[in-house]
Formats: sequence, structure tokens, C-alpha cells
Amino acid sequence: MYQFTDDCLTGIGIIDDEHRQLFATINEISDVLKDGNKDKKEILQVAKKLMETLKEYAATHFAHEEAYMKENRDPELLLQKKEHAYFTEKVDSIDLESVTEDSGIALLQDMMEFLSRWLYRHILSSDTLIGKMGKVQGDSVMLTFSDEYLIGVEMIDMEHRRLFEILGELNELNAAEFMHDKFDAILDVVEELKDYTVKHFEDEERYMKEIGYEGLAMQQKVHQSFVDKIEAINLEALDENQQGYINEMIDFLANWLINHIMRMDQKIPVEK
Repeated sequence: MYQFTDDCLTGIGIIDDEHRQLFATINEISDVLKDGNKDKKEILQVAKKLMETLKEYAATHFAHEEAYMKENRDPELLLQKKEHAYFTEKVDSIDLESVTEDSGIALLQDMMEFLSRWLYRHILSSDTLIGKMGKVQGDSVMLTFSDEYLIGVEMIDMEHRRLFEILGELNELNAAEFMHDKFDAILDVVEELKDYTVKHFEDEERYMKEIGYEGLAMQQKVHQSFVDKIEAINLEALDENQQGYINEMIDFLANWLINHIMRMDQKIPVEK
């Protein structure tokens, strides 16, 4: 059962309602795959119906989301469009006329795997930032760890503080006007950020597992999606436009970290 929890909320009514619809569609696919009483013909009919639902979802939901972001001049609009195009391409690549009774189950299984991966990665790491992305680069206050980010677990708070410090180092590079080629220096900081982030997530997840925290599975999905984003940094684009790329990188990383701490990490119980 894939649950639409408060962690998935964007706070934008129409977007949240349509996300709930996508969760419901995924659960329908899951139910069909678990139902051993359906014959191949029934499964084929269900598969085609669900694929049509996904195609309609991609056309309407993404249009609503992008219109909202455009209206609010959201800096993540271009990235969102790329992720939406990836989803749409996957759904449109399925030729429903060529799907047979024998291939119906395989189609559902493939879509289930794709959707479950894409769903959490996109909603939790991209959509929850819609309307919340502020300009951070150059703002020493935004890039400073403060008491409002404390969760009360010393190890986690200490590691969050270090993540802010690394982002601060990236910001200092951004402000180094007389440093002509920053590529190697940026790469060093990005590698440090990635390595430390992986370490932090492992430590945080270990703590949550030790205390039996029910939100662990959701946290793991969000953590992995963030690591994926760091690993997907386009080094060629970075080299071609170092200043602009650093600006976008700082804004995204800082906003994501702040949003994640305030929305999810502060729910982690302090072990008594």
C-alpha cells in the first residue's frame, strides 16, 4: 500500500489532489498484481485502462504544475519540465495496441517499478519545494545553521551543522570574484558534500532504525533521491557556466536541506 502522507504535501490544493490520484493509480496496479483470481484477459483490460489514466494524468497534472510554477516564477521550473518530460516519454513509449494478454502482467510490473521509484523521488525531492524556493546564494544568514533547525539528537544536529558549513564553502567560492577558473575547487566541495551527505544519511537512518521510527522507510526514499540529484550534477554544464550553475546549485541544496529538516527530520523522536 502506497500512502500519501503529510510528507508528500506541497500545500497547493490542486497539485496535492492530483498526487493523491497518482497514489491511488499505483495502488490499483499493486492490487491487480496481487489478485490471483484475474485471468489474462481481465489483466490486459486493466493494464490498458491504467495506462490511459497515466497518459491523461501526465497531460493534465504536469500542465497544472508548470502553470503554477510559471505564474510564481519558480526557479525550478526548467528542471521540473525535464522530469515531467521523462515521465511522459516513459508512458508514451507504451504502444497499447501491441500489448497482448501474455504481456499484460509484464507491463503492469514494469510500470509499477517505474512509478514507485519515480513517485517518491519526484514528489518528495522536487514537488514539495514548489513555491518554497528562495534565493540563498550570497545570503550568509540562510546558509548559517541556527537553533530553529535543531531536532534534539546531538549526532544528527552536529551533522546538519556540518552540511550547512559545506554549503557555506560553496557559497564562498561563488563570491570569489578574482578566481577565474573555479571548476576544480567546486568539484572538490561537491565531492565532499556528496560523501558527507551519504555518511549523514547512513547515521541518521541507523538511529531511526535503532529507535524503531515508523517514518524510516519514507526517509530512506527521500535520502536516496537527494543523493541521486547530487550524483546527477552535470559537470559539462558546470564547466561552461560556473557562476550560474553554482548559484542554482546553492539555491537548490540549501532549500532542500532546510525543507527536509523542518518537514521531516524534526519529526524524528529523541531517544529517552
